[in-house]
Amino acid sequence: MSEAKRRAQPPRQMQNVFVFLLLAIFAVSAIFLTALCAQVYRNTVQSAGADNASRVLSAIIRGAAQGEDAGQVYVTEERVGEAGVVPVLVFANDYDGEIYLRRLYCLDGWLRESFTAEEYGFQEEMGEPLVEAASFTPEVEGSLLRAGIVTPAGQREDVSVYLWAGGAKE
Repeated sequence: MSEAKRRAQPPRQMQNVFVFLLLAIFAVSAIFLTALCAQVYRNTVQSAGADNASRVLSAIIRGAAQGEDAGQVYVTEERVGEAGVVPVLVFANDYDGEIYLRRLYCLDGWLRESFTAEEYGFQEEMGEPLVEAASFTPEVEGSLLRAGIVTPAGQREDVSVYLWAGGAKE
């Protein structure tokens, strides 16, 4: 090989360093992009979980009102163990001459539901946990049911349902 051709070719070491730097930049970029995508995915999952809890809570209230408002709907306060007094949303319906009460209330971090005959009264241990909730504050004004719900993540949801069939106890 002539001396001129040899000088025109870059040194072998420089080619190897360039290839190594190119691979290193690719590897660092891939790691950075993976970490960034993982953070975005984590935030999306957390946001969807909070939104899902809020939607489930409001769906439970709306479903109860639409399915059970043929009778009387009212709010009472019931005494429960060490927690003190909790507001209870009550749907009272007459089934074959016997009054049954569907109660929704929040206790121990859960929105709970109980369905019992009126004669048994309120018993907190009979309530089945439906979904996690920090608080539940129902109120009935005329034929309008309003419920304030706070999810475990602290998100507040206000639900308003017009009671078509029965209505509120005046």
